[in-house]
Amino acid sequence: MERPPRYSAPFFCAYFFYYAGYCVFSSFIVLYLTQRGMSATLCGVITSLSLLANLLMEPVGRYATDTLLSTRSYLLLCAGLICGLCLLSTALSSSPLLCVALLILEAGLSYPFSQLMDAWVDGSRALDPNLSYTRVRAGGSMGFAAASAAAGCYFQRFGWSAYFLLQAGLFLAMAPFLLALPRLELGNRKRAGKARDWLSPAGAFSVLLHSPRYLLCLLLCTTYWFSHRPVGSYLSLIIQDRSGDAGAFGAVCAVGAVVECASLLGLAALQRRAGRRQPLGLLLGSALATDVLRPLCMCLLPGIWPLYLGQGLQSVSFALYYSASVECFSRAADQRIRSFSISMGLTASSVAGTVAANLAGGWLCDLAGSWALVHLSLGVSVANCLLLLLCFRRLFPAGGEERAGC
Repeated sequence: MERPPRYSAPFFCAYFFYYAGYCVFSSFIVLYLTQRGMSATLCGVITSLSLLANLLMEPVGRYATDTLLSTRSYLLLCAGLICGLCLLSTALSSSPLLCVALLILEAGLSYPFSQLMDAWVDGSRALDPNLSYTRVRAGGSMGFAAASAAAGCYFQRFGWSAYFLLQAGLFLAMAPFLLALPRLELGNRKRAGKARDWLSPAGAFSVLLHSPRYLLCLLLCTTYWFSHRPVGSYLSLIIQDRSGDAGAFGAVCAVGAVVECASLLGLAALQRRAGRRQPLGLLLGSALATDVLRPLCMCLLPGIWPLYLGQGLQSVSFALYYSASVECFSRAADQRIRSFSISMGLTASSVAGTVAANLAGGWLCDLAGSWALVHLSLGVSVANCLLLLLCFRRLFPAGGEERAGC
């Protein structure tokens, strides 16, 4: 009997290099922009435009990979374009306006990678029964941890001239592992005799917008992102207000990524040992409840060390959230557009929540200081827990007993 293919290692490595590049781009972007003399409000506008570029590109990429191209071909194309944009940004670094425009274009191509890869893993389980999302996603956490520590030390010592070159190198390193992954059968391809089963782009969106359960999941996930991004996006400024620097910021991010990796691996081991899938309601509820702890910790405890503790707690929350949200979006929509449903849900919620948090957070930071962001995060995270309690039965008709496989 022929052994099934093994895709865990190449997925793990692809996530590692993607999240390492993502860390350099997104985690250090506010420090990079403030080093170029930009205010917190302007940083919020630029990062929000980056996320809006993602929102525009995500439906294009997701529908293309469901209908026209394989996910592998599309991501390889995007990785090549990102490397080119990074090299061009380095060459034009003396022109801030052009550099910011290229940065926004890069964001539009790079941010959707995560959601597309999540859907790719979900679709590859039929080919590799041993493929576990939480285990391969832990590679991303390891990459983020390594890049946080290394990039923080590098930028502190050598400055910001290689900001874009580091990203180009990491996306280039991901390419061989993408080539080792499967070309999946397209889920929404129009075939002879099956035209009625094919969904147009408008039809795909219509299916999602007419699913109350999908929309409730979207609302909860959007509020989740809005609850933690005021602190996450401006964490470098919070650390600076406590006399920290780029090295300290990198160390805090590295601690969070290591804890996230351990949480994902621990969750996978727990589910494997239990021999069954975990209740979706329990996973999502645990994620939202744990989300309250980071801002609460920062509000109650003085000094730098609560930032490390809070980042670790937030990472536990994020590991739980990601495992639950992928399954929630997968179960709530038409199976013809399953990958489209997952990636659109993950992208729309993260972009909408983060854009709102960045704009409100930048304005609030300039108005009242960085610690006002911590109180904002605490209030929204508590409100999201109450929202889950109010709509729990609608979101989980079986009382939360639907199982989530990770």
